[in-house]
Amino acid sequence: MSPSTVKITVVSIMLFITATGGFVFLLLQAQQQGEQLLAQLTTIDEQRAQEESYYRLQRIAEDSAEDRMQLNSYFFSSEGESVDFLNMVERLAPAAGVTLVVDTLSMVEDSEEGKQWVEIDFSFEGSRSRVQNFLIILEELPYVANIKRVEMVTSSQTKWQSKVTMQVQVLTYDE
Repeated sequence: MSPSTVKITVVSIMLFITATGGFVFLLLQAQQQGEQLLAQLTTIDEQRAQEESYYRLQRIAEDSAEDRMQLNSYFFSSEGESVDFLNMVERLAPAAGVTLVVDTLSMVEDSEEGKQWVEIDFSFEGSRSRVQNFLIILEELPYVANIKRVEMVTSSQTKWQSKVTMQVQVLTYDE
């Protein structure tokens, strides 16, 4: 082999090695860039999912505002709202045909569940059917309430007297 052929062969081999090295380098770079692109696309997808979730929750909050207000009306937000409740019960009593007296009003806390209740003791009297009907009215009031105790006694042949202990839950939550 002639010296020029050897030089050309050596140069060719060197160029081949350089080209192969460059090709491998570019291939590794393309693979690394592809992995970065996949990571960025995953991040974008997660961000879009969070945005969609946020907007969905925002729509739910807006759509359920009336329902939440109605549910909120079934609780006392403070002991002070018991005055409105008592006024309503006092208006219902004559309409139901009974005479009503509010005996006591106190705040009670359930130690097991940590809930607060306004406890009210009522006394009312009227005919047996009217007293029973008023008990049904008290049971069906639109509040989260428990009737803890009911005592019914007859005071005469036509008059019945009832003593009721009722608890209405006070709504406590962080706003």
